[in-house]
Amino acid sequence: MRIEVGTKVKFLNDTGGGVVKGFSQDEKVLVETDDGFEMPMKITDLIIAESTVYGFDGEEKQSTPSVQSNEITKKQVQVSFEEKKYIPHKGEVLMALVPENEKLLHVSKFSLYLINDSNYYFNYILSYKDTGVSTLVNSGSIEPDTKLEIQEFSQSAIAKVKEIRLQGIFYKQGLLDPVKPVDMLFTIEDISFYKIGFFSDNEYFHQKALIFTKEEEFDMKKAVDNLEDAAISRIAAQKEAKDPVKNTKSPKNTGIEEVDLHIEEIVESHAELSNGEIINLQLARFETALETAMRSKTQRIVFIHGLGNGRLKHELLKKLDRSYPDLKYQDASFKEYGYGATMVYLK
Repeated sequence: MRIEVGTKVKFLNDTGGGVVKGFSQDEKVLVETDDGFEMPMKITDLIIAESTVYGFDGEEKQSTPSVQSNEITKKQVQVSFEEKKYIPHKGEVLMALVPENEKLLHVSKFSLYLINDSNYYFNYILSYKDTGVSTLVNSGSIEPDTKLEIQEFSQSAIAKVKEIRLQGIFYKQGLLDPVKPVDMLFTIEDISFYKIGFFSDNEYFHQKALIFTKEEEFDMKKAVDNLEDAAISRIAAQKEAKDPVKNTKSPKNTGIEEVDLHIEEIVESHAELSNGEIINLQLARFETALETAMRSKTQRIVFIHGLGNGRLKHELLKKLDRSYPDLKYQDASFKEYGYGATMVYLK
């Protein structure tokens, strides 16, 4: 392992040690000791302390014993200063949302990761917007070829986030490629995180993940629209077949949004789900849709829950009373929806 910025070292001819902070012009290593002082040291007077490095797969990539030979060759010294030579920048920085349980997305937590898939260090600032004002989430530096878990979100917490913004610069010691500063804005408003179609296999995680890249500047609303085109067409065709006369009416008021909570409209297959899991999935869909509508210009939203045994409607109204006491609601129009729908007034 080479001595580089961040390497923990020990003094060969003295007690103590510290962390490498840089290199001076006379090719000495600047070591910050435990008491906070920087000491210029010859590289031949240092040995590398015990350290372990992990790759993307989480497996140990390299380990260095705490006791090494006192003999450091001239060749090793030359390699240590190799980083100060010009190396072109390669790679990119990405972000990822990784579900804790991809089989039960409706109750799963999500981890936000920063991935430095490049050969340079990356200084970053990460923020998100949930109420019209941006909030700093994290800032710091991430090493090359490294992934870093930034924050964990619950379903209700991620549903409130409108945008995630990543800003930063790539850098390395010595001669470097000047790389344009990164400023990526990812719109995740209106996404339904319980749909597995948004998550895919990738080279960074063992489980499926939602990967955001600089090239895409991922617009989640657009992705949702594209994903649901087939479902919308299918539902429209079914309604037209059942009631062709009704579909000749003029479009409804755009201030009203409809959300169908029937389980077959939420997941492709629900045969293996218990009744409790189905209810939780429907309530998660209800809360996500309601939070999204409250942030938009929607005036009223109709939740189509059907009659059934009445449990879903009971849980839905209980959620409204406890979590959204300021919102008014009533049974939706019987003429349009039968007895199985509830209308919520947002404005």
